Amino acid sequence: MKQNVKAKRNPDWQLGRSEKFWYYTGDTARLFATTLVSSYMTLFLMFQGISTASVAAAILIVKIIDSVDDVIFGFFVDRIHITEWKLFRRITGPGKYMPWYRLLFWTFPAATILFFLMPREWPDGMKIAWFFVTYLLYDLTCTLSEVPMQSMVMTLTESPTERNSILTVKGVITVIAAIGFSAVTSFLISESVGMSITTVGIGGAVIFLIMMVPMAFKVREHNVALKNVEQEGSQEKYTFRDMLRCVTTNKYIFVFFLAMVIQTVLCTRLAVETFVGFYIFNDAMTLTYVMLIGFVPGIILSGLCGKIADRIGKRNLLGIIYLLLAAASLIIYFFCRESKVMFIVVGGLCAIPNALVSVATTYFAPDTIEYTRYKTGKDCSGIFFSIQSFIKKATNGVASSLALAILAVFGWQEVTGESFADLAAQGVTQSSQALNALWNVGYLIPAAGCLIAALLLFLFYNLKDKDAELMGKCNAGLISRKECEEMLSGSKSV
Repeated sequence: MKQNVKAKRNPDWQLGRSEKFWYYTGDTARLFATTLVSSYMTLFLMFQGISTASVAAAILIVKIIDSVDDVIFGFFVDRIHITEWKLFRRITGPGKYMPWYRLLFWTFPAATILFFLMPREWPDGMKIAWFFVTYLLYDLTCTLSEVPMQSMVMTLTESPTERNSILTVKGVITVIAAIGFSAVTSFLISESVGMSITTVGIGGAVIFLIMMVPMAFKVREHNVALKNVEQEGSQEKYTFRDMLRCVTTNKYIFVFFLAMVIQTVLCTRLAVETFVGFYIFNDAMTLTYVMLIGFVPGIILSGLCGKIADRIGKRNLLGIIYLLLAAASLIIYFFCRESKVMFIVVGGLCAIPNALVSVATTYFAPDTIEYTRYKTGKDCSGIFFSIQSFIKKATNGVASSLALAILAVFGWQEVTGESFADLAAQGVTQSSQALNALWNVGYLIPAAGCLIAALLLFLFYNLKDKDAELMGKCNAGLISRKECEEMLSGSKSV
């Protein structure tokens, strides 16, 4: 009875509860696997005893090498329908992006396991070589899983409201999963437990592989074909020139990506936050306490993000979040270094808007993709999500390199161990100059990044939410192109 009532409330929704559940589960597992390496890669390499400068250079170089595969794979995902290949048809099943996921999802956790198997007894040169090879493999397989899964947001349903609901739920799950994952893993490698990062990494990857399997068999795409294009049949032809046109046509995605790049590159805190707790406050779990304070408020506000965005606009929501993060980071930087309690309280308040970023940013790509699909008649989801995937991974890598390069310049002492329990037992200390650099990297630089990103959005991102929704309905065939043109707010805004 309840199901019938819900169906009447949302007659255009197409996914069943089971499909959504397994999609969320698979996406959460992908998020876990991505976070496992992005959060602990720098820490893992530093615990191997490799010099800080070498780690910074290695991360930067490998990101430059990796810069091509994300975009190329995004092009192929949009261009090639592997269900047309007899070799893969039986394995991949129907759909546009799901066949890619079914074929390749297992490679991601497998590569993650390989990354964490670095032999500790090898010399630095061999360790760096291992890092180069296994990280490139990890990054490639991450793309092979992430691009189809993220692009699937556009093809799971024809309903824009159902898509926004999926994005909101995904965002809430992301907040819960990220905080819970960070709390558990931080506790496991802290002085209290002393489990090695290698053990946590390999064990986690195995669990995530198991979580990703059901999605391959339980989820179906309901909006595979692009409708109401100006030239029928043009959506079936997709060249590299078309890919470039899709990107250059979309001025709004450029602004969003630029803001995202600057904010992420300058978010150097993520690379060193555990060391901030360990060396500044003598407790590696300090940042975990911070996240736990913002946990419940973050979840509540994440669930309300969709309604807040409807009320004030998606751009305004993300811009305000960035401004709040900048203000909170500056308060911590100037007033909280000498007091662990004050740091935890203010940091907990800062964790609330930080939790909302992951939800608010998910709204932008679908809107800008609908804009490009409407303008070009090309289904370009794969290329946009591949660029977004590349930006996330590349900028995180650059942020890590920047953080480590600054620490190296100010005399950071290399450490060797399997966990923070090892470091505590060894009694490795850092100079006051290195600790000052650590504090600057943790909070001053990220504040600047958030401030610049907010200004970019407020000044240059002018795509109206209502227009994006109309274009989405037109692309899905729910309204005609003529009806859409008549209801758009005006050519100047689009």
